[in-house]
Amino acid sequence: MSADITEMILDDHDWFRRRFLRLADLRDDRDQLDEAAELWDEVARYLEVHASAEEEHFYPSMARRADDSDASATEDAIGDHDDIRAGARKAFDAEVGSDAWWQAIDETDHANNHHMSEEESDDLAPFRRATSLALRQELGAKFEQFKSEHAGAAGLDFADKDAEAYVEAVTD
Repeated sequence: MSADITEMILDDHDWFRRRFLRLADLRDDRDQLDEAAELWDEVARYLEVHASAEEEHFYPSMARRADDSDASATEDAIGDHDDIRAGARKAFDAEVGSDAWWQAIDETDHANNHHMSEEESDDLAPFRRATSLALRQELGAKFEQFKSEHAGAAGLDFADKDAEAYVEAVTD
């Protein structure tokens, strides 16, 4: 039996929260900069894998539902993903350990926390009420397969998506 996609998303959210907390612990310890850089790379890549997996398997199902608010929520979520991507790109472009690097990580963390909060209250709970466990498990299997196929962000480009065009494409 496959896992429910909504539970998998929540598990990922917990993982992100713990990793950003660890990054905060490493911030003021220059002796642990290599660990911070390695951890940041892992977090940034997994943020992209997670966002892309949601865009491939969760949000299309949510956006296809008849309620216009679901399409609007989907568009907002894609915009949030782009904000997260922007922060990650800034960090990748900055010198590891510099103020700009830490500021970009903070921006990414803030954008991610904003997104997770909205997703948990506005998207996941209503989606669970409106869909069957069987569908959520089917989507969960696809979500997990996507994450496996793109481990370490393999084949993903951290590129922004046009949220309006995305919603239009997945609802046609």
